[in-house]
Amino acid sequence: MNYFMTSFTARGAYQKSMNHFHEIFRPDGKQLVSMRKALDMDYALGSRIEQRRQQEIGQVFEGRGSIEVQRAIEGTMAVSIDATKVREKQGEYIDDYGKKRYEVGFRDAKIGVISQVGWDSERSESYCVHSSYVGGIEHADEFFRRVWVEMGRRVGDPEKVRIVFLADGARWIWDRVGDLANEDSVLILDFYHAVEHLSAVCKELYGEQTEEYWRNFNRWRESFREGTVVEVIGELKRIRAGRKGERRQLLQDEIKYFEENKDRMHYKRYREMQLPIGSGTVESSCKNVIGGRMKQGGMTWSESGAAGMLQIRTSLSSERFLQDFRATLRPAA
Repeated sequence: MNYFMTSFTARGAYQKSMNHFHEIFRPDGKQLVSMRKALDMDYALGSRIEQRRQQEIGQVFEGRGSIEVQRAIEGTMAVSIDATKVREKQGEYIDDYGKKRYEVGFRDAKIGVISQVGWDSERSESYCVHSSYVGGIEHADEFFRRVWVEMGRRVGDPEKVRIVFLADGARWIWDRVGDLANEDSVLILDFYHAVEHLSAVCKELYGEQTEEYWRNFNRWRESFREGTVVEVIGELKRIRAGRKGERRQLLQDEIKYFEENKDRMHYKRYREMQLPIGSGTVESSCKNVIGGRMKQGGMTWSESGAAGMLQIRTSLSSERFLQDFRATLRPAA
């Protein structure tokens, strides 16, 4: 019952999910599971899955053995990393009427996607398939240990395969990717995030959707695709020289962004290597794996509830929920 109930509640809001569960498994209206019981069971199961993940991390990093390869990746492995905000109860207090209330804040839910890189010869573009997922509401250092274990689960020895890392410009990611990379790794700034920064520059300089906006935006975007980001940076610096105040500062900030990431912006070369240049896989994971269940209207999670549901969601999305569920069961006496 726990397995099937969580299969429902991990895919949608609790009340609707419980209604569907009872409709199928309790059509006579007897032995209905309470909402409180469903919550407790999910939190407990999510905690057990997280304990399993931590045991795996300890096994790898303490030198007690590797993780069995599952859904083995053939060829190039793509690793995409990002984070999204989740509403969380962060403080409890009693209001003037004696009722328990909570302070509400936001925490970063980090997610990593490990995929096999494929190639579409008709469209001459690469894509990511056979993805698995890891998530954590934790410090970035701890999260990267989780990503490393999942990389090993997919290829055995990550030192022996080509790995492409894809992400936006977040420093917490790129400051740590080197710990996961090998000599054949390729680090790529998401092309579409770079283009968003170009759009911000053009809006500030020429106005949104103006003829000048589109002329320069399209020209610079094509320069990025052709791997000539240095030339664009040079042009922006010349424009900056004639600007003052806030407009000059915005240009300076964007120039700094491009300069910090220029070694990860050789998009023409990446396409010739048949590598992806966008991190859409992890962007959609933020929306679907996390947001699709944990960021619906009005949802606020306890710390343990958010952490547990994230483990259940990544397990489901990685197609190993049944395996994880069985592994968390207590041995028969």
